[in-house]
Amino acid sequence: MDIIITGIGSLSAGSQNADALFESSINSSVETQFIDIQSHEGIISIPVNSIEDNLINVKGLEQFNKLDRTSKLAINAVDQAWQNSGINSQQIEPNKIGVFIGTSRGPVGKWEDTYKRHMSGKRQLPSFSASGTIAAISGSVSQYLKASGPSLTLSSTCSSGAAAIATGASMIYSGACDVAVVGGVESVINDSIINVMKSAGLLAYSKEASKSCKPFDENRNGLVVGEGAAFLILESYQHALNRNANPLAKLSGWCNGLSQSGKVGVDLSGGSIASTILNSIKMSDIQPSDVDYINAHGTGTVLNDLCESRAINLVEGLSSVPLSSIKPITGHCLGASPALEAVLCVMVINNNKAPHTANLKNIDGNLKITPIMESPLEGEFNNVLSTSLGFWGNHASLVFSKIS
Repeated sequence: MDIIITGIGSLSAGSQNADALFESSINSSVETQFIDIQSHEGIISIPVNSIEDNLINVKGLEQFNKLDRTSKLAINAVDQAWQNSGINSQQIEPNKIGVFIGTSRGPVGKWEDTYKRHMSGKRQLPSFSASGTIAAISGSVSQYLKASGPSLTLSSTCSSGAAAIATGASMIYSGACDVAVVGGVESVINDSIINVMKSAGLLAYSKEASKSCKPFDENRNGLVVGEGAAFLILESYQHALNRNANPLAKLSGWCNGLSQSGKVGVDLSGGSIASTILNSIKMSDIQPSDVDYINAHGTGTVLNDLCESRAINLVEGLSSVPLSSIKPITGHCLGASPALEAVLCVMVINNNKAPHTANLKNIDGNLKITPIMESPLEGEFNNVLSTSLGFWGNHASLVFSKIS
């Protein structure tokens, strides 16, 4: 059974839809800005990729205003993908529509606000008991779509969005769903999360905010936190054909894996990640040499880029495949990043153009990979690979293919 993508939608820093995400990536439109964060050191300035409040605008859900920012972002991107798919909800049984959403931290903003209310002696809001749960994200999206099929919020750190995509595809395979709404969302630009990541030494810094994140560069020094949401509509090929849908691409392969390498989860050998990549390629019924472009996890931290490149080198034929990372554009959106990058992969297939990595000037010679530099790469992209890595050893690989 072929799994077809019939709709996409996204929202991220400087990009309010999938077309804008693609254009920003192609044109290296970096929207990173410094913001002030309260820390134990006092007020500090940190580069982030945030979304302007006025871009989050979806109406029609009764309790929308009481939801956490995370759920609001999700509904916005889901609405785009649903409209893009052209689905007529009245022609699909509600219990055959599934919602599968990946997130690393969930509605953490709601928790931080609640803590601040507690510390200031204010009465807690009753709505928190429901809207502060991680299930609020998938639940609110399901209510928005009037869907009553499986509704799951999944968390596997920074590979969460890919895990949700794989789960939705598997649900279609099993017959549990005719349509799967899959993707990821994250909104973590707040004092608590930024301080934790700073303490862990993960954050990049540069005198120019827009130059902070530089994956694969010999002078890279960390990641930039972003926020965003992205979703895809999945259907079986036959279901899409029956309703005369416009197929965008095929999700031809997927695999989730885990490295037994502790809580940080950095598999410096690259072996377990390579196995996951190879499994997704095998599922696609192609060879590594058939991959035309890799959208890498590419966070810009020293260790991530190193272990990811080692994994790519362990899969024969992949090290020469052109690759890039869009995290200088979107920031690292944690669990949402795999979904944003999945949307980008669909756009690459349909526009015959792959982005280069912004801010990459001098390739780290230890990586032995083939990054796209300075300008986008034009050509025909029949098979595109996307990789995701996260804490606790979580990782995932997705393969997207052009529909022949």
